[in-house]
Amino acid sequence: MKKYLLSSWLKIAGIVAASGIGYENNQLQLVSDNSNALYHYFIANDSLAKYSFDENPVSNFIEKKQKYDLESFTKIDNTWYAFGSGSTENRNTGFMFNKFSKYSTKIDLTDLYSEMKSFSDLQDDDFNIEAVTTYNEDWLFINRGNGLKNANYIFVVQGKNLTDEYNIYYFEFDLPKINNVQSGFSDGTVINNTLYFIATAEDEQSTFDDGAIKGSLFGAIDLKKMKVLFTEKISDTNKFEGITVLEQNKKSIVFALCEDNDDASNTHSVIYKLQVDLKGKIK
Repeated sequence: MKKYLLSSWLKIAGIVAASGIGYENNQLQLVSDNSNALYHYFIANDSLAKYSFDENPVSNFIEKKQKYDLESFTKIDNTWYAFGSGSTENRNTGFMFNKFSKYSTKIDLTDLYSEMKSFSDLQDDDFNIEAVTTYNEDWLFINRGNGLKNANYIFVVQGKNLTDEYNIYYFEFDLPKINNVQSGFSDGTVINNTLYFIATAEDEQSTFDDGAIKGSLFGAIDLKKMKVLFTEKISDTNKFEGITVLEQNKKSIVFALCEDNDDASNTHSVIYKLQVDLKGKIK
């Protein structure tokens, strides 16, 4: 078991439910599965900027049937990316956002997601992309196993782009139960050859409907061997949906976590710190 310390860190007004998170230069970037916006939070002066991904005004709450369901956030150089979950037809959209120009471009993920499902023999009810990150030159699309098949898969996408020139292969993972409920991937971030991930459990086998929150765990996967190194429960009550690195040294890593407590009446998001003692085993 790895030693860890979980603590609340920031409370950000103006975000209903954070589902993806990034960090650089004392700033946080967040997306919400209920919104069409990129949220840019400046820690030093406690200020929040909001940018619409599409042609519509920023909305903090979009009805479930209409929303993009933006579950994942990642960065490559000066471009920030957000991805829809693919759990319904209208959730097959991603966005590229230039952090300097603040200009956003849509990515149609319909064909990519369709080929992922076909190749892995997943039905619509088992497909739910909760995290996207990169490893070397590859994209990692991480499917949350909260459908009937418990399909905790990592899809590796190689190629020139995500629309028409790519190759796909995938790996299956067995994750433990949390309080007697099967857990599923909710986000991940890569350091060297290791994917550090969080997974959550909800008492509902659906990629569309939310269930009672049963807790969250933290774990790591060796990306060279595609093997789970460890998992450890970090909460019985939180549904953590985003993870990013704040700082690291040879002995420990500090992550920032964001959560979605499935409460639409919320007017703020709480950001947590997770300090993990890895005993020098960072690879």
